[in-house]
Amino acid sequence: MNTIFITGASSGIGRATAVYFAQKGWRVIATMRNLQKAGDLADMPNVVIMSLDLTKPDEIRETCSRTLAEFDVDVLFNNAGYAIMGPFERLPEDELRKLFDTDVIGTMLVTQQFIPHFKKRRAGAILTTTSLAGIIALPRDGAYGAAKRAQQGMVETLYYELKPFGVKVASMIPGGTSTNFQIPVNILDGYEEPAAKQREYLLDGNAAFPGPEEAAHIVWTAVNDGKDQLNYPTDSVCKKLYDHYVSMDVEDFKLWFYNRLFGAEAEQERNL
Repeated sequence: MNTIFITGASSGIGRATAVYFAQKGWRVIATMRNLQKAGDLADMPNVVIMSLDLTKPDEIRETCSRTLAEFDVDVLFNNAGYAIMGPFERLPEDELRKLFDTDVIGTMLVTQQFIPHFKKRRAGAILTTTSLAGIIALPRDGAYGAAKRAQQGMVETLYYELKPFGVKVASMIPGGTSTNFQIPVNILDGYEEPAAKQREYLLDGNAAFPGPEEAAHIVWTAVNDGKDQLNYPTDSVCKKLYDHYVSMDVEDFKLWFYNRLFGAEAEQERNL
């Protein structure tokens, strides 16, 4: 039986992916900080629930080594993470450190545990949920975007390191997704209007953001399509925004996006 190990499986994209792969007949190792949030996931056939807190290195080593001793894992899906948002100078130091401990250091430590396994079997895939904010810089996303760019850098490096061993490495890139994604710090002060315009940009004319089920289908595609592809936008809306970004020179996009978010406001300031 094929096996996927998922971090952050209690909700959102992680949970939707766990359900989708289990329904496809895969064994799913669904990990989460709080086992009480597993809900009916714990009762699904082929699903194994395990505790994993990315801020606890000892728990990372114990859970990963226990998993690899018992199962021949085909796919590691680094999905756990959260965001903080606000004007960069307003983000508290302790919150910056907690964010990077989870999204960056924790993800890297999990990945390190699995690399020898994948090298030895000379097959498999390591997928990581990054973000469109790790590709396109967004106001108030200085810390979260930096964390996601760090993940993106890890993914791109591992592509080169693991391709000789037949291991696929790719980024799953969500834009706005309709989940209960955690943003414990969300400071708007002075950025109310650009934040509203940014939301409009990410919605791209839609009434609501895509659900996590579409992302789960893209994860399945990335695992099974046989393509040598690095970046997978996880829904049609994000793909459109991503394709528009990569089609432009970064300097041209910078000005286009600034005018999109701040154009009228900047013009008013120039006229004062």
